[in-house]
Amino acid sequence: MLRFRVSTFDELNTRQLHDILRLRQDIFIVEQNCPYHDIDGTDANWLHLCGYDDEGLVAYTRLHCPGNETSEIGRVVVHQRGRGKNYGRLLMERAMTEILARAPEQPIELNAQTYLLEFYGSLGFVAIGDEYLEDGIPHKLMEYRR
Repeated sequence: MLRFRVSTFDELNTRQLHDILRLRQDIFIVEQNCPYHDIDGTDANWLHLCGYDDEGLVAYTRLHCPGNETSEIGRVVVHQRGRGKNYGRLLMERAMTEILARAPEQPIELNAQTYLLEFYGSLGFVAIGDEYLEDGIPHKLMEYRR
């Protein structure tokens, strides 16, 4: 079972930040063979949703809930040991709950890798716009509205 924790950037301790950056690096850069600047200078502007199992951090995403704009979910990632256990769905459901509790009237956007469109669609997200390349990987903008 996953245990979730939501933190601002300033609430993260050095171990938690290390684990987050390590997970993002291991999946987005190493596993997907995609060198890019994951540390983009904006983490301080996001909430950080971490999912823990008995071995530590296994699922993560960051949430942006501005006061009067579109909310956003980014950097959705599940460690290899958590795949096939429904952790991605649990993470996304919790992310949506957290955003909607803070900004219930705002749409939620995410930049989805195109192979995940069906997964995000099953959560109520709708693809909008054309496919585009982000760091050489096909993506589509998706939006969720209540």
